[in-house]
Formats: sequence, C-alpha cells, structure tokens
Amino acid sequence: MTFKVQALLGGAALAAMALASTAAQAGVITVLNPSFEIIDAGGLPNGGCGAGCAYNVAEVPDWAGGEGSFQPGPSSGNFAYFNYIPDGVTVAYSNGAGFSQTVAATAVAGDTYTLTVDLGYRKDIGDPGSIALQIGGNTIVGTGAAPQGSGDWSTWTASYTATAADAGAPITILLVGGGSQSDFDNVNLTAAPEASTWALMLAGFGGIGAALRSRRRPVAAVA
Repeated sequence: MTFKVQALLGGAALAAMALASTAAQAGVITVLNPSFEIIDAGGLPNGGCGAGCAYNVAEVPDWAGGEGSFQPGPSSGNFAYFNYIPDGVTVAYSNGAGFSQTVAATAVAGDTYTLTVDLGYRKDIGDPGSIALQIGGNTIVGTGAAPQGSGDWSTWTASYTATAADAGAPITILLVGGGSQSDFDNVNLTAAPEASTWALMLAGFGGIGAALRSRRRPVAAVA
C-alpha cells in the first residue's frame, strides 16, 4: 500500500470517527437548568417545613411558570417528603401552574425526540402531575408511575418522531402540575436520527472504503 493510499484510508477513518462522535454528541439537546440547582437570586428564605428543608416562591431560572424551588431536606423525621432526591438537593415545585421551557433546537423531520423527567411521589400528598413534549401543534403526554405516598421518584417519558410538517418547529418541554403540589427533577431531552439516515451514512463510508481499496490494487505488467 502506498503512503498516499494509507493517508487517504487514515483520513477516511478519522473522518468516520469524528462524524460518529459528532452524531453521538448531537443526540443530547441542551436543557437549561435541567435539575433546578440554579435558584432565584433571593435564595430559599422560607423554612418551617422540617429539618434542613427550605423553599421559595419565585421564578425558577430558565423556566416559565411554576411556583418555585424546593429543598426537601433529609428523608427522616416528621417532615419526610421523599426517600431521596434524583439529582442534587433542589427540585422544582408547582401547585398547579406547571413549568415550560422552549429549547434552542428546532425539530428535524424523521428525528425521534425523547423527554424524560423524574416526578416525585410525596409521602404526604398525592397526584404528582405529569409531563408533555410539544413539537409544533403536537402535544405528547408522558407516562410513568410509582406508588402514591411512597416517597419515591418515577422517570416519566414522552417520545415523538417529527414529520416533514414539523421541520423547523419549536420544541417545548411542559412540566404539568397536578391537583396538589407536584415536584420535578432531572429533565433530559434527546434526539435520535431515523434509521435510514444512519444506513445511508454507513453505506457512504462503505463506498469510500471500496473505492480506496480498488485504487491500491496492483496493475498487471504488460508483456
């Protein structure tokens, strides 16, 4: 194999790895303040909800609506709300209004968008609310479940594959309040290209490899 062909093959391999890495990174859509650890500048001035527990009644940075930020404190004693917190020490709470965030990315036809959010099932009250994914005129309500009053959290999921009509449409995350206080944490949104896109990309790499292999075949000497 000549140095030139080796260089071409090496370049193709590096390009393939770079594209694969980019595709993997592109699967995660940025959600601002996804675990609600960024709180309003006024802090959490309200106590009286138990040892180590505090909350505010203020906007949650990067989210519209809702009531505020909540740090439930340790899961022991008379004020035990949850058995644990999924991520960090702060959650967002709503007494019915719910939260929303429209992400910077817009819909791509054929991509499947998956939203996951942890919902808390408080020990002292029921009805944790729900979630939804909104793309263009489509609202997809999520599903999930945990025992009422268990103090556990359930990862709710909403998924939708964008159509050609959805191309360029805004993508909005909805955290829907229930009949009583709802608590949310650990919001994630991903996008997965349709299978045919990956197949075309892999076929393209296969064609490049075949072309390079044919270039390095020895030419028979003419008698």
